[in-house]
Amino acid sequence: MGSIDKACISGFLCRLCSEMHRTVIHIYGDQGQRHGLLEKINGYLPVTITPTDPLPKTICESCLRRVEQHYELLIRIKKCRELKERTQRASERTATIERAPQGLEASDDDDELIENN
Repeated sequence: MGSIDKACISGFLCRLCSEMHRTVIHIYGDQGQRHGLLEKINGYLPVTITPTDPLPKTICESCLRRVEQHYELLIRIKKCRELKERTQRASERTATIERAPQGLEASDDDDELIENN
């Protein structure tokens, strides 16, 4: 096992920004799992991370904040889009109900036309 001094000098490589950092978060570690990093990175960024790929499985704190902000923004956009769609559907239903003629009843003449066809 290497020394802590050597680790601090060399640092750790961030998977996203490719910079060396003294402090990183392991994507597959406890903190990475608590943040849902694998799902957020693979699902919302043009990056695919697998346990067997040869690239680093760590990200720096700065990239962690960016991933979290990006994810929060995408979730906010998704919620706004869903709210807009629900509002639009409700508005269309209301408009349809308001346009529908009320109080129409079939007359005997209408029945005769239907029977003749």
